[in-house]
Amino acid sequence: MQLLTAFILFAVLFTASLLGTRALITLLTRRAVIDVPNERSSHVVPKPRGGGIAVVTVMLVGWIGCLALQGSLDGKSLLLAGLTVGLAVLSFIDDLKSLPARLRLLVQAVAVAAGLLVTVPDTGFTDGLVPVWVELPIAGFAWLWFVNLFNFMDGIDGITGIETISIGGGLLGLSVLGGIGAFIQLPALAMVAAIAGFLVWNWQPSKIFIGDVASIPLGFFAGWMLLETGAASDGSSGWAVVLLLPGYYLFDATFTLVKRGLRRENIFEAHRQHFYQQATQRGFSHAGACLAILALNIILITLALFVAPAYPVFSVLAGLVAVILLCLLFRRGGRKVEQAV
Repeated sequence: MQLLTAFILFAVLFTASLLGTRALITLLTRRAVIDVPNERSSHVVPKPRGGGIAVVTVMLVGWIGCLALQGSLDGKSLLLAGLTVGLAVLSFIDDLKSLPARLRLLVQAVAVAAGLLVTVPDTGFTDGLVPVWVELPIAGFAWLWFVNLFNFMDGIDGITGIETISIGGGLLGLSVLGGIGAFIQLPALAMVAAIAGFLVWNWQPSKIFIGDVASIPLGFFAGWMLLETGAASDGSSGWAVVLLLPGYYLFDATFTLVKRGLRRENIFEAHRQHFYQQATQRGFSHAGACLAILALNIILITLALFVAPAYPVFSVLAGLVAVILLCLLFRRGGRKVEQAV
């Protein structure tokens, strides 16, 4: 994709998301689709929930529309877009009235299974090193977990926008550098532009929340691109990138889930135990925590683009150390720490 074309497309999709989200603030408020804070919330003021409707719509229309204009629209893209829409619809219903966790998990699992049917390369994700029948359940579980952790981590203003932009930006950078094929550029660009327009209204103090209607589909969509990246890259460097780009989300969500599971707590119940939530409880503002995560993500992207191709294991270990250091910083909290960041 040429630079000028990419810039124009980004501007169009960003503007569409920006205006669409603004319209949703009014519409959702009138319809009383409001998130009312409770004792586990990181907010104290009721706000409309469901701004992700604009994000998902702009992202998919931009991606599929451009493919159609290029004459390269195929069944795989249509299926993935359809699965993303299906998850968005189910998740919006869940936003309006809570659905049973088992039903949501079942539908997500079906979407992941269908997505794997068109994502797994002929030689598998490890180029034949591991049998496909072994890879499939592992890849499916990882993708399903990624869908849910994206939702679990959406707890403060701006965090979903920052993480989505970081993952999409890293994938765009890898594509430009030739680490993966150009096929990933368009969906990654559409995702980044759509979430960036929303982030304008979701930055602290936010005017609207994204809701499950987008956090679940974004986890599915980003998870698909990460799997494609790992499969399309040579050697272990591609899988190092897959671990690095969402490194903070992966660590915080997984560590917290395991900790809560060992304590026999309901892992599907809302809580305030994530590291970024501890940060806001100990003096960080929402914006301060998000900027700290952005700084970490810049380090992770740098490792993914410039270190992982030559030293994949070292890059992952270095990224893990950086993530743990930020988590320890979040646990310490305090106004002075935030000012230093």
